[in-house]
Amino acid sequence: MQDTIDYGLQIVKVFGGLVLVLALLFAVLYGIKMLPQWTRKPGSETWIQILAQHAFGPKHYLLVVKVQNQLFLLGISPQGMHFLAPLEGTPEGSPKNRDGAE
Repeated sequence: MQDTIDYGLQIVKVFGGLVLVLALLFAVLYGIKMLPQWTRKPGSETWIQILAQHAFGPKHYLLVVKVQNQLFLLGISPQGMHFLAPLEGTPEGSPKNRDGAE
């Protein structure tokens, strides 16, 4: 009778330790994921933003990027990132009067 109680207590201790280790692991992973948000200074603005993205396949896509109030079209592929062209228009939205109508 005493042996079954000891085994039951051992099982509870093992599962308790496992839950504690898993909780600690998830807490560390959450901290690593949230670290950039916690270290960002208030009021600091990002000087590069991705405004639009269009995929042409699993690893090929185009990006419209705003860098210091200028728009650029970039191509991304497994071979790397390539500058394609500067874009004309307003960085806050799409270019105005695209079809020429007023």
